[in-house]
Amino acid sequence: MTTSNTRPFMTYISVKDMARLKKFAATNNRSMTQVVREALSAKMSDGDPYTAGFNDAVSASIEAINAMRAAQMRFPSGASFAEITADELEKLRLKTSGGTE
Repeated sequence: MTTSNTRPFMTYISVKDMARLKKFAATNNRSMTQVVREALSAKMSDGDPYTAGFNDAVSASIEAINAMRAAQMRFPSGASFAEITADELEKLRLKTSGGTE
């Protein structure tokens, strides 16, 4: 795939990850470099399925916590357990390369 639009890139991965990459590539009938290119592309693209799925799971978790009766307990600060937990979960939300969720 050497063209004027590509550049070589070298990185180090663990022995365990190398074995997993080899197995994954072979199982999916792809070269290891193709797997790495696809992974980078998916990770850095807006609207990629991984980011969307992860953020959907964060939203579902927040909804589930807010629905729990026990999570409505309030602390002396006035905030509920659900509100505090939802705020912490919100910090886990992944950003897309465009900077939005």
